[in-house]
Amino acid sequence: MAISRENYCVYWCCFYSDTMQVLFERLKCSGTQAKLYLLLLELGPSIASMLSKRARIKRVTVYGALEGLLQKGLIETFRKNNVSYYQASDPEVIGNVLDMQFVQEQEFNQLAHKKIEELKQVKKKGEKHIIELKGVIRYYEGRQAVETLIRENLTTPDKLQYCIGMSGYYALQDAGAWKEYIQSRVKNGMKVLSIQADTSANRSYKSRDHQELRETQLIPSNLCPDHAELNIIGDRIVLFTDERKEALGIKIINKTLADVLKKLFELAWDHSCEFQKKMKKKSSS
Repeated sequence: MAISRENYCVYWCCFYSDTMQVLFERLKCSGTQAKLYLLLLELGPSIASMLSKRARIKRVTVYGALEGLLQKGLIETFRKNNVSYYQASDPEVIGNVLDMQFVQEQEFNQLAHKKIEELKQVKKKGEKHIIELKGVIRYYEGRQAVETLIRENLTTPDKLQYCIGMSGYYALQDAGAWKEYIQSRVKNGMKVLSIQADTSANRSYKSRDHQELRETQLIPSNLCPDHAELNIIGDRIVLFTDERKEALGIKIINKTLADVLKKLFELAWDHSCEFQKKMKKKSSS
């Protein structure tokens, strides 16, 4: 059966329509399969050799494409006079296939979103906010990591802590956590020698020295770190800031370096005592 001129024009208009191409792409049909389906709509029942000739496609390629269309349910086959014929299924089948694909895509999307949430949790667990280098240097990034660093101060067997500067969050914004930390430190018998800026908050801090197992010296605020803290405990050097936006800390475990900083602290401590004496003289005069 030859394709009429009118039907031939309809065939090519359909095939080259952007919408029609997208439709067959959604059906996961190749260009060859799309051509053969449209030809079968126009020709009616046809044999492979006729389709090969009309579509100008090699017969072996036609057979492969027809097999794919059969699997999708877009065409049917039957035998007549011991010859295989092919015919296009009702176009309504396309709608059914697309509806089924839509349902499957929705189900897949729901499953995919669940898996995405699982992957987020894996990523969250895998994020290393605490990085250790050869057991000597540890880097802490983020509020939670810095809080871990601060609590680790209580795990050392050493009973003396040197401290310069005040961590603003614990001292000013979260009194509950700060008190809990101090209570644990006092319970462990760890004493603190502390050099702090002379501010109203730190004068209040100094007034609690006896009950909090601490000795504090106040120095002019321009000479003391603001919202950052340096601790020296045994062979550990701990430096951190725990402000919300830029919380980070570093711990260095090295006896030689710790001893050097202790000497510098002692020098600063002696000078802070001189500041205290001068301040007392000014207040009494």
